[in-house]
Amino acid sequence: MKRFWIGVLITALLTACTDKQPPVPEEDAQVATHVSIFSSKENQKQWVLQAQSVNFENMQSATLKDPRLVLKQDGKDSATVSGNLGKFDYAQQLVTIDGNAIVDSLTERVRITAPRFFYNVETDRIWSDAKTVITRGSARSVALNGIETNSKLTKIIIKKHATQLPANMQELKGTTL
Repeated sequence: MKRFWIGVLITALLTACTDKQPPVPEEDAQVATHVSIFSSKENQKQWVLQAQSVNFENMQSATLKDPRLVLKQDGKDSATVSGNLGKFDYAQQLVTIDGNAIVDSLTERVRITAPRFFYNVETDRIWSDAKTVITRGSARSVALNGIETNSKLTKIIIKKHATQLPANMQELKGTTL
């Protein structure tokens, strides 16, 4: 695990040093641009967290601007999670992506949208805690209290489902299946 964090810091520093932008003022010295944080197992990346800029607030967490989390399966991209802002908590191994958050499955052809998503690195689980919309083709489902799924999006648990039923028999008769 120590090699992982050393790799993250080296990647961040190299990225910050090779960027062709003007020098950063001293009070913002913890900010790096175009950063990738990743984890590998058996010489294959498990996930890659990319961001336009990262503020390494302390050795506990990092704040991400325009984060994009790429989840891998057998060395290939399987899903992405993106949003406006994010946070990576090192101690909890938890990625949070906020603001117009979107999960796109590249293997299952599913798009899931919510205000925010969480990804637990150790358990390889994605979940939301607010109204979440799941779209696959023309089918759309709403989970009022969020969802929980594996990173491959092959099994999605809907915490509270909402389906609109016809209000009366006239609406029911007008509906075709």
